[in-house]
Parts: sequence; C-alpha cells; structure tokens
Amino acid sequence: MRKLVLLASVIALAGCRQQMAHQPAYRPLAPSAFFSDQRSARPLVEGTVPRGELRQGPFFTGRKSAAEVGAREGAALIANPDLPGAAVFGTVEADYLAYLDALPFAPEKLPRMARRGQERFNIFCSPCHDRAGMGQGMIVERGYLKPPSFHTDLSRGFLLRNKSVKLRDVPVGYYFEVITNGFGAMPSYRKQVPPADRWAIVAYIRVLQLSQDANLDEVADRRDLKVLQAKPDTP
Repeated sequence: MRKLVLLASVIALAGCRQQMAHQPAYRPLAPSAFFSDQRSARPLVEGTVPRGELRQGPFFTGRKSAAEVGAREGAALIANPDLPGAAVFGTVEADYLAYLDALPFAPEKLPRMARRGQERFNIFCSPCHDRAGMGQGMIVERGYLKPPSFHTDLSRGFLLRNKSVKLRDVPVGYYFEVITNGFGAMPSYRKQVPPADRWAIVAYIRVLQLSQDANLDEVADRRDLKVLQAKPDTP
C-alpha cells in the first residue's frame, strides 16, 4: 500500500512539474482569447517607467528647461524693446530659443567627443549625408531623397515653421532632436544611437561646418596652409 501511495505521489508530482515547465507562450503579436482586447502583448501599466529609462532634461531632449527659455525670451524683449511680446512668446521664435545652443559637456571633452562623433557619423549618417555633410551619400546616388547640405542649405524643419535659418546656424539642440525623432524621410535613430553618441555626432557636425567655412585667422598653423597654397600640385 505504501508503495502504491509513493508511486501515485511521484506521478502527481511529475504531472505538476510538466505543466510548470511548459507554460503557455505567445508569438509576437499573436492574439489572445484571455484578454478583452485580444492582444497577447500587454501595454505598460500607466505611470510606470522602466528602471533607468526616465530620461528627461536637456541632455535627453535637446531643449532647455522652461525657466531658462523664459529668461531667454525676456532677454530677447529687452534687446528689442520695440518688438511686441507676441512676436516672441508662444511663437516660432520662442520655439527656436527653446533649443540648446551649446553642447552639454565640458569644452575640454570636445576633441574626444568629436572623434567619437566622426566614427558614429561615418557609420550612421554618411550613407545619406556623405562624409563631408554635403548631402551626396551613396544612398542618394541610388535614388534616395537627397538630404540638405549641412553647409549651405536652409533648415527644412524651420522652413515649415516659417523661419529661414541655415543649418549651419541652427541650435545644436535641433540636430539632437532630429537625430532622436527623425524628420521627413530620415528615420529616428533613438534606438540605434544612445544620447551621448547623438551629442558626439552633433559635435562632429559642428566641426565639419567649421572646416568648410574657416578663414586664415581661424586656422591654428597658418604657415602650413600658406605652403599648401603656394604649391597646389604638391601631394
């Protein structure tokens, strides 16, 4: 009798383990009859944030805090006392002022960030924008929509807001926002490029722009440049 009880217990435990080891699972986007909306993939509970993913503030958005934007708007009115307040507050000008206009890291980090940005730019950006930022990448040569030049073209984003500003003059926060969210035919790179690398790319874009519009006074070693100018055929 004791052996029968033991055998029955083993069978029962084996059956329990079998059900626990092989729990029901759904393929991605498969329907479910258990939930009222028939979706097996459940949305996050409202108000919850994955640990380490609460990314707010200028470093993660490319935009200034509300307090800083208000101060800039006030300064704009002080500098232009004849300008009506409506021309600044709540308009495209206020939106322009809302973007970060300086890279959010210490100046001594610029060389390292620019080198990192060059690497990331050549991987993610050059297929469309080419390595010089002229908008003549390999994808464009194969029929893809040509992006604007970082050096000579106007910002399409601000043109849609009735503001004419060259891409070389837009705030750095605007570049960060476009890389993050995409614009027009350009997709979002939020998933592929982390925030620090997005800022590194923006830093490198600024380096590219400076390289295409520098003058003799801005070149560190002018003597080398003069030698090159005097001997254009020298390899």
